[in-house]
Amino acid sequence: MKPDQTTACRSRVDSGPPGDGFTLIELLVVIAIIAILAAMLLPALGKAKYSGQRAVCLSNLKQQYLSQIMYADDFGGKFQFHDDGSPDYHRTTTTGQRSIVNAMRGTYLRNTKILICPITANGVGRTWLNYADQASLAGPDYGGWDTTAANVFTPYMWLANFTAAPAMKFVDAQGAVNANPAENEPEWPKKSSELDSRRAFITHRVSDTPGTKLWDLGHLGKFDGGSQTKPLWSWAVTADQLVGQADGSVIVRPKSQIRVRAIGGPSSDTRYYY
Repeated sequence: MKPDQTTACRSRVDSGPPGDGFTLIELLVVIAIIAILAAMLLPALGKAKYSGQRAVCLSNLKQQYLSQIMYADDFGGKFQFHDDGSPDYHRTTTTGQRSIVNAMRGTYLRNTKILICPITANGVGRTWLNYADQASLAGPDYGGWDTTAANVFTPYMWLANFTAAPAMKFVDAQGAVNANPAENEPEWPKKSSELDSRRAFITHRVSDTPGTKLWDLGHLGKFDGGSQTKPLWSWAVTADQLVGQADGSVIVRPKSQIRVRAIGGPSSDTRYYY
């Protein structure tokens, strides 16, 4: 083979057939299309994930409801002793051995995972570990149901038989106690004979204790809204509130319908929103 023929063959082998591979511009166009598709799909995937996690939370409420009903059935219609200062505390130094945790753990409530909301666990639970794991502590003597902490709290407020001094006040749509009882939020049940569809039974804690703390433990909540009272939506970011009712049903209350409905405990002016 002549030298010029050898060179030509090498040239053809090195360069490959025409049209093989992508140009830089083609690659950039493909990457741009993928980015656009991802931007379009991610919000939908995020909504689907949130809906799935909210469904787990709804299931939690139903199971927590049943555990309390079974307890009341065995104790003459009376719910567990709940003089805990705040409805989301299920054991304190006040209740001690008489607490909800001591009375129900391992018997009426066997699976403590139902006390973990996956939405809260992935948010506030990264800071307050007991919201993501009931065996974790949130600080000295504060923790979840599976700890020996003197103070046990969850993102869920158990409202049945909650005791506050002075007594809880239940308010109307304007946030005031109305002279017409029918206009006010129905009182939380004290015994199983009061289990009707209008009474709230379980919900996440979103509350304002003036001068102390604004708590946002609702779905997507950021926990600490400061200490000074201000309009709800200037500090809370809760997307919605699931409210387990005393008849076993669950209300999915959108953001537009969340308002103050009860006042009192841990202080006489603490406002609870659901």
